[in-house]
Amino acid sequence: MTYVTVPAASAFFTYSLLSFALLAGFGRLYLWITPYNEMSQIREGKVAPALALGGALLGFTMPLLSLSYHGSNLIDFFLWSLLAGVFQVVLFKLLYRILPMEATADNRAVGTLYAFLALSVGLINAFSLIPG
Repeated sequence: MTYVTVPAASAFFTYSLLSFALLAGFGRLYLWITPYNEMSQIREGKVAPALALGGALLGFTMPLLSLSYHGSNLIDFFLWSLLAGVFQVVLFKLLYRILPMEATADNRAVGTLYAFLALSVGLINAFSLIPG
């Protein structure tokens, strides 16, 4: 059996590049919607915003992995990825209303909770995308 074929390599590069672009777009959106500046907080050595941001990025990546494996075409991949991103953003907004992120205080417990909830949403999204 030959696994490295031109169509397989083409699909690999297409899905990889689109995934990186979507991840970058989601990261940018996440940084834009948060009421604090993660990058400056992270540069100051604060762990809480790094945990929250990392969790959100991983949580968004999980559906991308599922979609690239189970997806039928690039349009579905793109649209379902957008929906997964919306779920992550909605999660952040809801969580922030309940428990505001104390990035300036470097509250690692809150940052860890944000990260694990983002990962949980990502896993639920990823496994919800598996065809039945």
